[in-house]
Amino acid sequence: MIQFFTLSFLFSIHARFSSACQIERNPVSNNHPGLTQQSCHTVLVVAITPRTKDRQVDLEGIRKNVQFLIQNGVTFIMPQCGTGLVYDSTLAEFESVVGAFMEAAEGRALIVPGIGPGFGRSLEMGGIAKSLHAAGVMIMPIVGPASDRGTYTGLRHISESVGLPIVLYQRRLDITPVDSIVKLCAMDEVVGLKYAVDDVDAFDQIQDQAGKHAAMVCGMAEDPCIEYMSHGAVGFSSGMANFVPKMSLRLHHQFFLGNKKEAQRLRDLMVPFEDFRGEDRGRYSGSALHGAMNYAKLAGGPVIPFVEDVAEKDLPRLHQMMDILLDEERR
Repeated sequence: MIQFFTLSFLFSIHARFSSACQIERNPVSNNHPGLTQQSCHTVLVVAITPRTKDRQVDLEGIRKNVQFLIQNGVTFIMPQCGTGLVYDSTLAEFESVVGAFMEAAEGRALIVPGIGPGFGRSLEMGGIAKSLHAAGVMIMPIVGPASDRGTYTGLRHISESVGLPIVLYQRRLDITPVDSIVKLCAMDEVVGLKYAVDDVDAFDQIQDQAGKHAAMVCGMAEDPCIEYMSHGAVGFSSGMANFVPKMSLRLHHQFFLGNKKEAQRLRDLMVPFEDFRGEDRGRYSGSALHGAMNYAKLAGGPVIPFVEDVAEKDLPRLHQMMDILLDEERR
């Protein structure tokens, strides 16, 4: 079945995309509900893309990881985003990975892949995601030349064209200023905003003007999530939830129960790992998660260029942090 999702690398991108839209998909994928604002009131798990030793997509590993997440209470999974290294994936890999996540979830969790970067690639990936009956998509941040007006026009066109519920991803205020994001959040197609700018004042402005139209989500993982949830975010995205989902979900749950002390305790346990990911300009941002998955006996494997695996000399420090996290997760 998984081979059915994967199109030949010998076809052109256009032909591959056209074929993807015509393939009849597994009907079990239609059993899940659509993505809504309310769906974002949780931890959005930004999934890794596990790989085999030769860096090919590990389809069996995807199934193993998805089962683990669902069994531990996860309801919102985002494959092929930054953590899944979508920037360096081919369109064929994108379809293969998203299809594998959809098949493994069997409607028990929302599968919301990232699309992009870039205007044309977002449209192509959006078409593939729709053909696979994904619950929605998140438009990845722009990495090429862009202006504020051009970005607004492009994001609006993508949101109107894909035909799926949209989560916007804001990382820059220069090309996605507050007024543009507020207008985009008012669109019927947009259900959420993954906010990842270190600027609480700007977030407050967006929340005040657009919070009724789209779910506000802290897009910077566990480290600042309590601060942003205190300012109106209804959830947060997490890479660590790939291997300690109970900790992330409990942090979220305890905060909204009013037990901020327990939420803060969990957050403090998780910050050292996030700091490790961010060292040296985010050198291990993705690969630390792959190393953690390997240590937790889940599917991780190597990363693909242009990132690098955790160096052998840094693995003992990673494993020491993992021992603390896994002990807490078992509780």
